[in-house]
Amino acid sequence: MTTEAAGRTGAAVSAGDAVTVAVSLAARAAFIAFKGIDHFSVDLAAWGHVGFLMTQRQNPYLASPRFLLWPPVWVQIVFVLERISRLLGVPVTRTIPIFLIAVETVLMIVLMRLLRSLGYPKPKARTLALVGIALNPVCIILVCQHGNFDVLVALCILLGVGWLIRFQSSGDSEEWLLACAALGAGIALKSVPILLLPLLLAGVRRLSWRARFLGAGLAIGPALYGLGVIYVLRAGSVGGILNYRSVSGWFGATGWLHRIGRSEWDAAYGHLSTLAFVIAGLLIAFLAYRGRLAAPDRMVASAALLLAAVPGLGPGYGGQYFYWFWPLLLVAFALGAPLLRRLIAIFGAVAAATYLVEYAFTPFLGAFLAMRFPATRGLVFGADTPDFGMFTLVRTPLWLCYLALLWALAREILVAPRPGSVRPDVAAVQRA
Repeated sequence: MTTEAAGRTGAAVSAGDAVTVAVSLAARAAFIAFKGIDHFSVDLAAWGHVGFLMTQRQNPYLASPRFLLWPPVWVQIVFVLERISRLLGVPVTRTIPIFLIAVETVLMIVLMRLLRSLGYPKPKARTLALVGIALNPVCIILVCQHGNFDVLVALCILLGVGWLIRFQSSGDSEEWLLACAALGAGIALKSVPILLLPLLLAGVRRLSWRARFLGAGLAIGPALYGLGVIYVLRAGSVGGILNYRSVSGWFGATGWLHRIGRSEWDAAYGHLSTLAFVIAGLLIAFLAYRGRLAAPDRMVASAALLLAAVPGLGPGYGGQYFYWFWPLLLVAFALGAPLLRRLIAIFGAVAAATYLVEYAFTPFLGAFLAMRFPATRGLVFGADTPDFGMFTLVRTPLWLCYLALLWALAREILVAPRPGSVRPDVAAVQRA
């Protein structure tokens, strides 16, 4: 892709894009109106508590350490949103979803521009954004009800991977440095984008050593600086941040270990999955350095594989993790082989059904249906004491889709294309 072509993708939002954004905003407004503006998950309630603590001049890392297990960037954002909320006279639990919806809108525009820069037709790019994000129940629920900040992490990841793809075709060191900066911002928000650092080795041999050192600083410097401030001032537990693990025993492998009465195997499975992630990262790093991931379809598939493996194969699970890799899967859908496209579509449909059930009836997730119709409270998952075993059962079809999706993404990376089988959209970008 030439610099001129990249510049054209940065043009003003078209009328079609504006319609897509308008539909997205209308869908979210309708959902909030249905569920009620003050019905939300415990995660969003936690951010409200963090904001309150800061108004009382308390350090939320010490006052509520279980809420803050990441570098301080999100806390700073909550601080600003709390100040805005006080000026408006509304709780911060109302301004945070507005902020997340705004971030999601930017993400959707970035997604459509990236798809077009890869040769995907404008109408199809808008349709993919419309179906995949604007009207996707999972995306609507995560920004409007769950209220965690993973969509902001997703934006950093999408920008980083997009600039890395551009670097493969242009060789412009600025594109590579922008990719490092975007991933660095994502790591400073939540540590998971660190899994994508091996992808920065793709084409790195074309760069000067000065550029490489600068890129390394951009990628890991922001998070190290934030953690360093916390450590030096003893403002929180850096060890707790570095050792953060999500909840186990209610999804996938650990969920079934608990159901069969083998919860003591959790630790062993955690060590095994960590080893698998290290091996996968080293393999991706090798393939990237050897130039095997330079094609856009393989680059996107690699990033999606590394991120989707965390909820799919990791020892813990959080529903909000979906947003880390979902925009990448939409790009992979545009570029991927027919089998991968079918599996992404099936995964998206099963995820939508699963999240609708979970977030409709689970009190600590917001229970948008149970809050509106109290007679349904406690249906499926229990009321006051959630049945975590039931979560495992309800989520098992989604877990199986995760496994199939990970297999398809690995196949997209490792299986060499047959002569003449390179898809036209990918080939066009490679020639640009």
